[in-house]
Amino acid sequence: MKGRVLFVSDVYYPYPGGISEHIHQLSKHLRRRGWETYILTTNFKGGVKVDDPPYVFRVGFPVKILFNGSIAPVAFSFRINSYVKNVMRRMEFDIVHIHGQVAPILPMVALKFSTSYNFITFHAAHNKNILYKLFKPYVRSYFARLHGRIAVSEAAIRPILEIFPDIDYRIIPNGVDLERFRPDLEPLPHLRGYRNILFVGRPEPRKGLKYAILAMPRILKEIPDAQLVVVGDGPLLGWYKSMVPESVKERVRFEGRVSARILPRYYRSAEVFVSPATGSESFGLVLLEAMATGTPVVAARNEGYSLVIKDGENGLLCEVEDKEDLAEKVIRVMKDGKLRERIVKGGLLTAREHGWDRITERVERYYLDVMEGVGYEGGRVRAV
Repeated sequence: MKGRVLFVSDVYYPYPGGISEHIHQLSKHLRRRGWETYILTTNFKGGVKVDDPPYVFRVGFPVKILFNGSIAPVAFSFRINSYVKNVMRRMEFDIVHIHGQVAPILPMVALKFSTSYNFITFHAAHNKNILYKLFKPYVRSYFARLHGRIAVSEAAIRPILEIFPDIDYRIIPNGVDLERFRPDLEPLPHLRGYRNILFVGRPEPRKGLKYAILAMPRILKEIPDAQLVVVGDGPLLGWYKSMVPESVKERVRFEGRVSARILPRYYRSAEVFVSPATGSESFGLVLLEAMATGTPVVAARNEGYSLVIKDGENGLLCEVEDKEDLAEKVIRVMKDGKLRERIVKGGLLTAREHGWDRITERVERYYLDVMEGVGYEGGRVRAV
């Protein structure tokens, strides 16, 4: 065994999203490379059932707060301090790796009781970090306990650098599971008969589902057999269903939350994947998932997506909050066979560059670089 790693995050499966998938894949691939990995998160009920392996620890329950334009769950429990302290002492981790932010409650408690190397991966991009600004002296003490800092993109680290400009970090992007997301999958039978346009994500304002829905009248004028398929669930799903124009109600299909096993086949069933997110996107895992299945991507020109998509090479970019431009780009992909072939080929190459084997190797290398620079004795970090 190379070492024992604990991933700490307020979100993990069955809660859907990029962070959950990132932790799952990094844990799995580090295990393949000889590390012993564990996950510390909170309890989630409802939705798709997930049976935890023995290396997943859960404490408390999620309290949902509005953050970064999303409804984000935060772990809460009156016994969270004692639980985390006992886990740390019992397991003697070599590395504690937080995902998300240095924020209350679970990430800060983990740092408080950790005697290991401490890492963080910043996943989110946001224009303002009011909490960090308000509590900078308090947060600084926790930042000082971090030995390594990873960001999935420059967009994810930029708001942190505005508050703590002198920190060191390394960019290691998101990965995609090339074993699950691949172009040889069978399309889903119940989606046959239409030229499907797929949206995958939580139905919330910053994901831009509104613009995908409002683009459908224009798309249907040019592509009469088109259908928008929406995969995702959340508190605002009913509102999005109610805003579908009467003229296109029969061509907007809401699938709700789907299992991780079935999700890749939704991509494969689509002629185009759309992600018109309005902002605060650091990278865009869904873009890689679509690319890996050979599905062309049309996405909004926000900062995070622009780091992944080279316009016209591995996808098309449309203007943010512009239903007309989104519709035009979708129509182009569905009508122009040469363009489609080019961006599918480019997307497959991009996906292969972000396979989890490659990404995990980079994370492991960073772990080892930090360990060699800081030193480690008897379960406790020492300076060298």
